[in-house]
Amino acid sequence: MLKAIWSRLRKDRFSRDILKTSLALLYNAAYALFNLVLAWSYQSKWYLMMAMFFFPLCIMRFLLLMELKKNGEDDCRLSILHASGAIMLFLVLVMASIVYVTSIRQVTEGHGEIVMITIATYTFTKLGFAIVRTIKDRKNSRLSSRIIRDISYSELAASMLSLQRTMIISFGNENHEWAHMMNIISGSAACLFIAAIGISMISYGRDKDEIENRGRK
Repeated sequence: MLKAIWSRLRKDRFSRDILKTSLALLYNAAYALFNLVLAWSYQSKWYLMMAMFFFPLCIMRFLLLMELKKNGEDDCRLSILHASGAIMLFLVLVMASIVYVTSIRQVTEGHGEIVMITIATYTFTKLGFAIVRTIKDRKNSRLSSRIIRDISYSELAASMLSLQRTMIISFGNENHEWAHMMNIISGSAACLFIAAIGISMISYGRDKDEIENRGRK
Protein backbone atom coordinates (compact mmCIF):
# COMPACT_ATOMS: atom_id res chain seq x y z
CA MET A 1 0.00 0.00 0.00
CA LEU A 2 2.77 2.43 0.94
CA LYS A 3 4.58 1.53 -2.26
CA ALA A 4 1.47 2.35 -4.31
CA ILE A 5 1.07 5.70 -2.54
CA TRP A 6 4.72 6.55 -3.10
CA SER A 7 4.45 5.60 -6.76
CA ARG A 8 1.40 7.83 -7.18
CA LEU A 9 3.11 10.76 -5.49
CA ARG A 10 6.11 10.42 -7.78
CA LYS A 11 3.95 10.47 -10.91
CA ASP A 12 1.18 12.88 -9.87
CA ARG A 13 2.32 16.44 -9.20
CA PHE A 14 -1.14 17.49 -8.06
CA SER A 15 -1.15 14.85 -5.28
CA ARG A 16 2.31 16.01 -4.21
CA ASP A 17 1.14 19.62 -4.03
CA ILE A 18 -1.87 18.65 -1.91
CA LEU A 19 0.30 16.59 0.47
CA LYS A 20 3.00 19.25 0.82
CA THR A 21 0.45 22.02 1.38
CA SER A 22 -1.39 19.93 3.99
CA LEU A 23 1.81 19.09 5.88
CA ALA A 24 2.96 22.71 5.76
CA LEU A 25 -0.42 23.81 7.14
CA LEU A 26 -0.16 21.37 10.05
CA TYR A 27 3.44 22.43 10.75
CA ASN A 28 2.49 26.11 10.59
CA ALA A 29 -0.55 25.61 12.86
CA ALA A 30 1.52 23.63 15.38
CA TYR A 31 4.08 26.45 15.60
CA ALA A 32 1.33 29.07 16.01
CA LEU A 33 -0.16 27.02 18.87
CA PHE A 34 3.33 26.62 20.33
CA ASN A 35 3.68 30.40 20.49
CA LEU A 36 0.22 30.68 22.04
CA VAL A 37 1.16 28.17 24.75
CA LEU A 38 4.37 30.09 25.45
CA ALA A 39 2.38 33.32 25.68
CA TRP A 40 0.16 31.76 28.34
CA SER A 41 3.01 30.00 30.18
CA TYR A 42 5.33 33.03 30.40
CA GLN A 43 2.61 35.73 30.29
CA SER A 44 4.54 37.10 27.31
CA LYS A 45 3.10 39.66 24.91
CA TRP A 46 5.85 38.82 22.44
CA TYR A 47 4.75 35.22 21.96
CA LEU A 48 1.10 36.28 21.87
CA MET A 49 1.82 38.69 19.04
CA MET A 50 3.88 36.08 17.20
CA ALA A 51 0.93 33.68 17.44
CA MET A 52 -1.28 36.44 16.00
CA PHE A 53 1.18 36.67 13.10
CA PHE A 54 1.29 32.95 12.30
CA PHE A 55 -2.44 32.17 12.52
CA PRO A 56 -3.33 34.32 9.44
CA LEU A 57 -0.66 32.41 7.53
CA CYS A 58 -2.51 29.22 8.50
CA ILE A 59 -5.67 30.76 7.03
CA MET A 60 -3.81 31.52 3.80
CA ARG A 61 -2.57 27.95 3.51
CA PHE A 62 -6.04 26.59 4.31
CA LEU A 63 -7.68 28.76 1.62
CA LEU A 64 -5.08 27.65 -0.89
CA LEU A 65 -5.54 23.99 0.05
CA MET A 66 -9.33 24.24 -0.41
CA GLU A 67 -8.79 25.97 -3.74
CA LEU A 68 -6.41 23.26 -4.96
CA LYS A 69 -8.85 20.51 -3.97
CA LYS A 70 -11.73 22.34 -5.67
CA ASN A 71 -9.95 23.07 -8.96
CA GLY A 72 -8.03 19.83 -9.31
CA GLU A 73 -5.25 20.17 -11.87
CA ASP A 74 -6.32 23.74 -12.74
CA ASP A 75 -4.46 26.63 -11.15
CA CYS A 76 -6.04 28.67 -8.34
CA ARG A 77 -8.14 31.75 -9.03
CA LEU A 78 -6.69 35.25 -9.00
CA SER A 79 -9.02 36.11 -6.12
CA ILE A 80 -6.95 33.82 -3.88
CA LEU A 81 -3.82 35.76 -4.83
CA HIS A 82 -5.56 39.07 -4.09
CA ALA A 83 -6.81 37.77 -0.72
CA SER A 84 -3.34 36.47 0.15
CA GLY A 85 -1.80 39.83 -0.71
CA ALA A 86 -4.34 41.62 1.50
CA ILE A 87 -3.57 39.26 4.41
CA MET A 88 0.14 39.95 3.90
CA LEU A 89 -0.46 43.68 4.24
CA PHE A 90 -2.45 43.01 7.42
CA LEU A 91 0.54 41.04 8.71
CA VAL A 92 2.71 44.11 8.14
CA LEU A 93 0.54 45.92 10.69
CA VAL A 94 0.91 43.01 13.12
CA MET A 95 4.68 42.98 12.66
CA ALA A 96 4.86 46.77 13.00
CA SER A 97 2.93 46.49 16.28
CA ILE A 98 5.43 43.91 17.49
CA VAL A 99 8.35 46.17 16.61
CA TYR A 100 6.70 49.20 18.24
CA VAL A 101 5.81 47.47 21.49
CA THR A 102 9.23 45.83 21.82
CA SER A 103 10.93 49.16 21.13
CA ILE A 104 9.35 50.83 24.16
CA ARG A 105 9.54 48.02 26.69
CA GLN A 106 10.75 44.48 27.23
CA VAL A 107 7.98 41.99 26.48
CA THR A 108 9.81 38.66 26.38
CA GLU A 109 10.41 36.85 29.63
CA GLY A 110 13.20 34.35 30.15
CA HIS A 111 12.75 30.77 29.03
CA GLY A 112 14.60 27.49 28.84
CA GLU A 113 16.88 25.98 26.26
CA ILE A 114 14.13 23.70 24.95
CA VAL A 115 12.16 26.71 23.76
CA MET A 116 15.20 28.18 22.01
CA ILE A 117 16.02 24.84 20.36
CA THR A 118 12.41 24.47 19.17
CA ILE A 119 12.37 27.96 17.64
CA ALA A 120 15.78 27.36 16.04
CA THR A 121 14.63 24.02 14.60
CA TYR A 122 11.51 25.60 13.11
CA THR A 123 13.47 28.54 11.68
CA PHE A 124 16.21 26.50 10.02
CA THR A 125 13.69 23.95 8.72
CA LYS A 126 11.73 26.79 7.12
CA LEU A 127 14.95 28.23 5.71
CA GLY A 128 15.83 24.89 4.09
CA PHE A 129 12.33 24.47 2.65
CA ALA A 130 12.34 28.03 1.30
CA ILE A 131 15.69 27.54 -0.45
CA VAL A 132 14.64 24.22 -1.98
CA ARG A 133 11.29 25.60 -3.18
CA THR A 134 12.94 28.70 -4.66
CA ILE A 135 15.36 26.55 -6.65
CA LYS A 136 12.75 24.02 -7.79
CA ASP A 137 10.03 26.54 -8.65
CA ARG A 138 12.14 29.29 -10.22
CA LYS A 139 10.55 28.57 -13.63
CA ASN A 140 7.11 27.65 -12.27
CA SER A 141 4.54 30.31 -13.17
CA ARG A 142 1.55 28.74 -11.39
CA LEU A 143 -0.20 31.08 -8.95
CA SER A 144 -0.42 28.38 -6.30
CA SER A 145 3.37 27.92 -6.32
CA ARG A 146 3.89 31.67 -6.02
CA ILE A 147 1.53 31.93 -3.05
CA ILE A 148 3.21 29.02 -1.27
CA ARG A 149 6.65 30.58 -1.79
CA ASP A 150 5.50 33.97 -0.51
CA ILE A 151 3.93 32.41 2.59
CA SER A 152 7.19 30.56 3.27
CA TYR A 153 9.22 33.77 2.93
CA SER A 154 7.02 35.66 5.40
CA GLU A 155 7.12 32.75 7.86
CA LEU A 156 10.88 32.73 7.60
CA ALA A 157 11.18 36.49 8.21
CA ALA A 158 9.06 36.30 11.37
CA SER A 159 10.70 33.14 12.73
CA MET A 160 14.21 34.55 12.19
CA LEU A 161 13.23 37.67 14.14
CA SER A 162 11.86 35.48 16.93
CA LEU A 163 15.05 33.38 16.95
CA GLN A 164 17.20 36.51 17.15
CA ARG A 165 15.34 37.79 20.22
CA THR A 166 15.40 34.36 21.83
CA MET A 167 19.17 34.10 21.40
CA ILE A 168 19.73 37.62 22.73
CA ILE A 169 17.71 36.82 25.85
CA SER A 170 19.37 33.42 26.32
CA PHE A 171 22.99 34.50 25.75
CA GLY A 172 22.97 38.25 26.27
CA ASN A 173 20.94 41.09 27.74
CA GLU A 174 17.92 42.50 25.90
CA ASN A 175 18.25 45.77 27.80
CA HIS A 176 21.63 46.60 26.23
CA GLU A 177 21.50 49.39 23.67
CA TRP A 178 22.97 47.23 20.88
CA ALA A 179 20.31 44.56 21.45
CA HIS A 180 17.59 47.19 21.44
CA MET A 181 18.82 48.65 18.13
CA MET A 182 19.24 45.20 16.58
CA ASN A 183 15.64 44.30 17.41
CA ILE A 184 14.32 47.53 15.90
CA ILE A 185 16.44 47.21 12.73
CA SER A 186 15.60 43.52 12.21
CA GLY A 187 11.91 44.11 12.92
CA SER A 188 11.76 47.05 10.52
CA ALA A 189 13.49 45.01 7.83
CA ALA A 190 10.94 42.21 8.35
CA CYS A 191 8.09 44.72 7.99
CA LEU A 192 9.49 46.09 4.72
CA PHE A 193 10.12 42.59 3.38
CA ILE A 194 6.59 41.37 4.14
CA ALA A 195 5.11 44.60 2.76
CA ALA A 196 7.05 44.08 -0.47
CA ILE A 197 5.66 40.54 -0.72
CA GLY A 198 2.07 41.72 -0.20
CA ILE A 199 2.35 44.58 -2.69
CA SER A 200 4.01 42.29 -5.22
CA MET A 201 1.19 39.73 -4.90
CA ILE A 202 -1.54 42.35 -5.39
CA SER A 203 0.32 44.03 -8.27
CA TYR A 204 0.93 40.71 -10.01
CA GLY A 205 -2.74 39.79 -9.60
CA ARG A 206 -3.85 43.08 -11.16
CA ASP A 207 -1.51 42.58 -14.12
CA LYS A 208 -2.91 39.09 -14.66
CA ASP A 209 -6.45 40.51 -14.44
CA GLU A 210 -5.67 43.07 -17.14
CA ILE A 211 -4.16 40.41 -19.41
CA GLU A 212 -7.22 38.16 -18.99
CA ASN A 213 -9.61 41.07 -19.64
CA ARG A 214 -7.77 41.95 -22.83
CA GLY A 215 -7.99 38.33 -23.92
CA ARG A 216 -11.77 38.31 -23.46
CA LYS A 217 -12.11 41.43 -25.61
